Amino acid sequence: MQTTSTRVGNTPDLLSGILNIEVRNMDKITEQDRLYCKQQQDLLYKTLDQIDHWYAIFKEEAEQYRVERHFSYNSNGKISMRDFYSFGNGKDDYSHNEFKPFDILNELVDKNRNANVSFANRIISYFNRTYNVSVPEQKIDERKLRMGFRPVYETYVDAVIEHLGGKSFRETAVEELLARFAKNVHPSCWCKTKIELKKDKIVFPEVIRFDDFYLQYNRCQINYNYGVNLENLCAGIAYGADDILCGSSDMIIHFNHNDVSVNDWYDLTTTNAEQIKFYKNGRIDVKFKDSATAESCFKRLRLDEITSKEN
Repeated sequence: MQTTSTRVGNTPDLLSGILNIEVRNMDKITEQDRLYCKQQQDLLYKTLDQIDHWYAIFKEEAEQYRVERHFSYNSNGKISMRDFYSFGNGKDDYSHNEFKPFDILNELVDKNRNANVSFANRIISYFNRTYNVSVPEQKIDERKLRMGFRPVYETYVDAVIEHLGGKSFRETAVEELLARFAKNVHPSCWCKTKIELKKDKIVFPEVIRFDDFYLQYNRCQINYNYGVNLENLCAGIAYGADDILCGSSDMIIHFNHNDVSVNDWYDLTTTNAEQIKFYKNGRIDVKFKDSATAESCFKRLRLDEITSKEN
């Protein structure tokens, strides 16, 4: 199919190029994705319209004090003045008790910012949650965010697609999962033992640590700083064993972070990885349905590559 673009002289129309990029990015998300984003945008606009309505009313009220107070508006719509809270002091009348709209105006500017930030975060969080990717939050400069601004969800969809870097959602999710797994689960450089494949088991040394305070009472509670290690281990096992991207400690049946048994095997909800066991020294063993499945998981998590490098 032949495509045409608007030109000025011999130069391609830049706007047409930008619009073509936006269209291509929109083609990379589903109709359900677009529906969610559009719904969020409609809800945001409804709230921003209400904020703008009240801002206009209180701004009109504030104008009557313009000469007396010599205030100005910042680029984001906030009131800026000297002696903000001393208005009316030193007068013989009672004007210092009168309602002044300045605080309300500034509060409405804050609400405008909060609504915009929440919208951006919801769009990004939706894609992160739906596709198990880790698109970073978008920063909004509150000093430049003007009243009356209406963001469009396509801006944040573009940020999501840019994060993918030409890969699919699944390719990106797998890459990020393996990176988190490598960071939090691989043994430290001073660890004497390495991750091992033993028939139908994979042995992970020093994945977690239990809180020393509770250990003295014979209670194994995972240290707060090591909870993420367990989550990333479970995510890796779910991917390596069952090719799914939603693994977490929730797949450990009857598991309690605050009271972990180091005597028994816990059953898993995954199909090919069947059980998991914890040890006081932080070691974790995962048992699979057979040796072939364990080896397949070992290779999918690229643990064989680490072993070969060390050898």
